[in-house]
Amino acid sequence: MVWGFFFFKLLLPTSVKGLKALLKVAAYKKLWFPDRLHRDFLEVMFTNRKERGELLEGLVVSNKETTIPNFPQRIHLLWGENDQIFNLELAQNMKDQLGDKTTFHGIDKAGHLVHLERPCVYNKCLKQFLTSLHAEKAQN
Repeated sequence: MVWGFFFFKLLLPTSVKGLKALLKVAAYKKLWFPDRLHRDFLEVMFTNRKERGELLEGLVVSNKETTIPNFPQRIHLLWGENDQIFNLELAQNMKDQLGDKTTFHGIDKAGHLVHLERPCVYNKCLKQFLTSLHAEKAQN
């Protein structure tokens, strides 16, 4: 469970140094912010540490006991191709497990924070997916 402890410690930083380490892993390109902004971010985003910790503990589960539900709606996965937290292999496996109604799009030069690093590409992909849902509904 050493990996779980590391994962927990990385995703719930308590210091500016820890937050910088998280951003280094989560982003494809190096993000630079002044330390004051890091401190403000820590104060705002990690105030509910107990609740966030419980959510993180829920993420660290065995794959053996996981059952994938059958969702009736279409699902579109947008993934940073350079995500170091949840890699592309995980995304492909998730797509396969979710079934035929699931589509996947990898976004180049983006990490886990794809919506912050490549917002125009992310929004374009999201808009295409939402437009396809609207077109599909209009055909029915």
